[in-house]
Amino acid sequence: MGGCRYSRRVAAGEVTIGEFARRSGLSLKALRLYDARGLLEPVRVDPASGYRFYALDQLARARTISLLRRLDMPLDAIGGVLAEPRGQAPAIRSWWEERRREMADRGPELDLVLRTLGEPDEVRAGAFGVDDVAVRSDPAQVVATIRRHVSQQDLVAAFASDVLEIRAFLDAAGAHYGTEFWVIFHGAVGYDGDGPIETCVPYRGTASPVGPVVLRQEPAQSMAYVPVTAADCRYPQIIGAYVALETWFDTGHRRPAGPSRELYPVPWSDEGVVAHVAQPVA
Repeated sequence: MGGCRYSRRVAAGEVTIGEFARRSGLSLKALRLYDARGLLEPVRVDPASGYRFYALDQLARARTISLLRRLDMPLDAIGGVLAEPRGQAPAIRSWWEERRREMADRGPELDLVLRTLGEPDEVRAGAFGVDDVAVRSDPAQVVATIRRHVSQQDLVAAFASDVLEIRAFLDAAGAHYGTEFWVIFHGAVGYDGDGPIETCVPYRGTASPVGPVVLRQEPAQSMAYVPVTAADCRYPQIIGAYVALETWFDTGHRRPAGPSRELYPVPWSDEGVVAHVAQPVA
């Protein structure tokens, strides 16, 4: 007889750990860590297969944990914040005051966390909102790409290095390219686990793949995007653009049809729009 086959039946209102990771933006490694620390436990674990299942109403808690980790809050402290009544967050305010000087440049991310905890008073509206989201039609394009896994702290250095390598490859092949490049996020990139990214440079001409460089065609598609100025094109300010785009999708405007990405269409300038936070639309 063949080996045992375990059932992965999903109850109403539940999703598998893989689907929950996709919807929450957390990696599988982070979800297992938060489960072990008692911060975000699955609602059910199949006794035969060991599969973990999460409830959809746990997504808000998952996103709050993610934002708190981006503030570098320790996991033990996060447990105290999550235990407080909604709309009251004295623990995070006390913790923040102790670190206010050393983390002064990360104030925008504090605003995002407080909004998720239901504290609207004294919180700035932020640089981005649903009204900033626009939709356009992008044509099919041929791109040269490099994929890698990277953590949040190494993200910018990694994709900047990949752009230079791709452009050198295209120069050697005699292909033509402009200033534009993209960073596509195929998984969660955070402080509690590295995620897969793909750096892309659109080009024209003929080339053959060499080493880590892959050549492929990006299909024609509708793209929802949020313009980002130079002042906000840095971490953590740029998180607000992702929140605006996610809110736009969640409020029923359209459905996402692919991974989120950052598009850099023009040379860097200290003024004006320098990037788009974007995601394909169904």
